[in-house]
Amino acid sequence: MKRYAIKNDQIDRNKILSVLNYDEEKKEFTIDIPEYAVSNELPFVMASFWKRGLCKVSPEWSMRWVQSRIVPPSRQNIGQILRANGMKRYDEYALLVKNQGRCCQDEFYLEEIQ
Repeated sequence: MKRYAIKNDQIDRNKILSVLNYDEEKKEFTIDIPEYAVSNELPFVMASFWKRGLCKVSPEWSMRWVQSRIVPPSRQNIGQILRANGMKRYDEYALLVKNQGRCCQDEFYLEEIQ
């Protein structure tokens, strides 16, 4: 199991907002939201779970969050993007990790938990 702290450059670089888990055998993501979370600091998907009193984001919704942070497989120049990232095939996990989970829409990023 790989674990990544979800952090935000604009909040506090030392604060873990949530934890993204990746089960390498199942190739499945889940997200844990800490009890001390503040909804307006969380990514939208996580905030919606937290507001309903849920601290665990399902694999389906966790994957949706991951997919919102990476280039989609239907992108016109996906072959070029994969080559530029040293990849032979599309892999959500590999794309997410290579870019630290960053996207142009917000300041959230991933940091591996050892």
